[in-house]
Amino acid sequence: MKKSYYKKPKTDSKLVKENADKYSRQIQQLDHILKDSSFLTDGEYRDFIVSMYKALVNGRNISVKMESAIQNIISRYAKWFMKEKDPNYQAEKKKYVDESMQKIKLIKDTLFDAKYSTEYESGAEYFLNSVGEQVKKKGSLTLKQRESLNKMYNRFKKRVEKNAKKSENSA
Repeated sequence: MKKSYYKKPKTDSKLVKENADKYSRQIQQLDHILKDSSFLTDGEYRDFIVSMYKALVNGRNISVKMESAIQNIISRYAKWFMKEKDPNYQAEKKKYVDESMQKIKLIKDTLFDAKYSTEYESGAEYFLNSVGEQVKKKGSLTLKQRESLNKMYNRFKKRVEKNAKKSENSA
């Protein structure tokens, strides 16, 4: 079995200087984007941006496709940044977050009224808390998250009604 090893890429000081001169603005912009924690969370997109930044800084030959990708990163960030600074968007986002948090609280209340086992309740509560944190942080939910919240609410509501019927019959 052959032993694999890490081969450090060669950095060409000539290319480093050329990239620093030719792409100085893009390097600054990507550096700013990487430092903005509200735009990027950990993930594949961040890794991609880091790789583009390192390619510029470390003197890699930049292809047309890479230039295009860098420009797309910068324009996407600019659109996001302008949107985040818009007071109308902020008001809509705050309204959405507040409504979503109220709905999550309603689902939690229904969960505890449903009288599930402690383990089930704690698992469901953990999920609801994580969804609530995402709503606060990102200001949005995915379609699958909304669907699962609706399913949970309907399931909990059905259980509460079933328990109410049982208590009426036994009384």
